[in-house]
Amino acid sequence: MGIILTKEDSINTSQIPPLEAMLKEKSALEEKRESEDKILFTGLDNSGKTSIIYSLKREISQIALLKPTRQAQRQIFKYLGKQISEWDLGGQELYRIAYLKEPTKFFDHTSVCIYTIDIQDSKRYDEALSYFRDVIIQFKKLQINPLIYVFFHKADPEYLKLNSVHIKGKLIDLQERIKKIVNEEFNVTFFETTIYELWTIMSSFSQILLQLYPLSHLLDETIGQFSEKVNSNASIVLDQNSLLIAKYFKDETSKRIIQNSTPYFLTLLDSLDKNSGESKEMLVNRAEKQFFIARFPLEKTSGWIYLIIMREQSESPISQQEIDAYIKILYSIL
Repeated sequence: MGIILTKEDSINTSQIPPLEAMLKEKSALEEKRESEDKILFTGLDNSGKTSIIYSLKREISQIALLKPTRQAQRQIFKYLGKQISEWDLGGQELYRIAYLKEPTKFFDHTSVCIYTIDIQDSKRYDEALSYFRDVIIQFKKLQINPLIYVFFHKADPEYLKLNSVHIKGKLIDLQERIKKIVNEEFNVTFFETTIYELWTIMSSFSQILLQLYPLSHLLDETIGQFSEKVNSNASIVLDQNSLLIAKYFKDETSKRIIQNSTPYFLTLLDSLDKNSGESKEMLVNRAEKQFFIARFPLEKTSGWIYLIIMREQSESPISQQEIDAYIKILYSIL
């Protein structure tokens, strides 16, 4: 397969002369690029790029069936009404060579570059950094300055437990080598991710997208005020792609509990009838805490937003008036 174009990308050119049709299509694509933010997933083969994308979509069961990505796969999704163009570049060597030969086609107009490195495959660190250098060179040639995020992927809990001393030193060394490559010309941020802790991927990718969305600070401030008002230890708002819109954590313990519980609650929410078009709410006691979980329609994205609030079990239920008031504020911001 080659580059996948969605239906929105196609133009009916059957009644237009070839040259005029070409110009119209080029103009339409350029206009579309201006309204999209292009997120580029790249790195070596088997570094976990596609599994990260599947994890974001909560299609975990599909990961075991994955085959190496062939060439470049592109798809469009929306986040808070913002159109995101997501490119997954297959990492096999022959494809990497092809991308570098046509940098305008594959690297131009990139807003965010997510570069994945399989931290368990130390034998390929040099190869991974070499290709990372090649990607940075292309950005320089194209005179673009995307945000760079390096995912130290496959940071699986069991692997880190068995290799805690050695891997810590290796990651520090990788960071230093990467910083030398970009030479302060690009802003680079590092994350440790694993499909076995979904939160690591959700929170990392959410932070990236919120860099593209200027209201993130206001959203966090708003949920912080609401959380304090209802005595919440931790509160999060997510979109239908499991991406964080807003968050509040009273302390690190509360943050850890809600992080560990969120995938479970998302599974519960997924079991609801999404075609009902109605808001849904439930109250669950788990880990000696009280969790309020709700789903609300969000017209701007033709999708849903999810609210998860963690409180002490001794607390009285949150009044519907308080919930409705916060949701109205959230709607007004979004």
